[in-house]
Amino acid sequence: MLQKFLKYWEGIKGVNKMLILATIFDPTQKMHFAKLCFEKLYGNDSLEAKAMTKSVTDLLTSMFKEYNTRFKVSSVQASQPTEATAVSAQDSQEQGVERMELVVEDFGYERMDAVYKELVAEKGDDTRDELEVYLKEAVESPKLLPGMEFDILSWWKVHKMKYPVLAEMVRDLLAMQVSSVASESAFSTSGRILEPYRSCLTHYMIEVLMCTEQWLQADIKLKETIITNEQILADVEEFDKLEKEFEAHHIDA
Repeated sequence: MLQKFLKYWEGIKGVNKMLILATIFDPTQKMHFAKLCFEKLYGNDSLEAKAMTKSVTDLLTSMFKEYNTRFKVSSVQASQPTEATAVSAQDSQEQGVERMELVVEDFGYERMDAVYKELVAEKGDDTRDELEVYLKEAVESPKLLPGMEFDILSWWKVHKMKYPVLAEMVRDLLAMQVSSVASESAFSTSGRILEPYRSCLTHYMIEVLMCTEQWLQADIKLKETIITNEQILADVEEFDKLEKEFEAHHIDA
C-alpha cells in the first residue's frame, strides 16, 4: 500500500500537479491553500516548499500562455466576417470626429475626450493578465447555510466574461479524471469486499462491518498509553463477572 501511495505522491517529481491546479482554480482557496500544504509537508521556508511552489507556478503560467494564444486565434477567426463592415463604420466615424475637432479648434475650444485619450496613452494600459488579476484578488468567503457547499462551476459561469481564458482552462481541467486507474484496483489489497452471496447487504451495513473489522484489529491509544484488544476483553469479562455477583447478592438479600 505504501509503495502504491508513493507512486502517486512521492516527492516533487511524483506528485500529479494537475490536482494542485484544480485547487488553485477554487476561488475560496487559490494559491494560498497550496502554499499552506507545501509548508505543512516540507516545513516553513524550506527548499522543498519553495521548489514545489515554483514548479506549480511555472506549470500554471505556461498553461495560461498556451490557452491565451488559442483564445486569441479563435477570437480573430470569429471576428473576420464582420471586419469589413466594422472598418467602414469606424472610418466614417473617425472622419466625423476629425471634422468636429477642426470646427471646435477654430472657435478656440478644446475637446475633453481628446485630452483624456492623451492622458491614457501617457499612463499606458494595464499590463496585468487574467491570471495575475485572479491570483491577486482576495479569496471568496461566502456565507453558506449548514450542509451546503460552495459551487465552483457556478462561480466560474458568472465570472466567465471577466476571465474568459481562465474559464476555458477551468472547463478542461475540472473535467479531467483524478486517475486513469480505479482506486479499488490501485490501492485495495484485500480483494473484493462484496461477494455475490452478500449482495443483498446495504451500503450502510457494509460500512459498519468494515469499520468494525478495522476497530477490532487496531489497538486504542489513550494519550501515552496503548490499550490492546486483550486488555479490553479482560476488562469486559471482569465487568460481566462483577455484574453477575452483584445481581446474585441482590437476589439473596
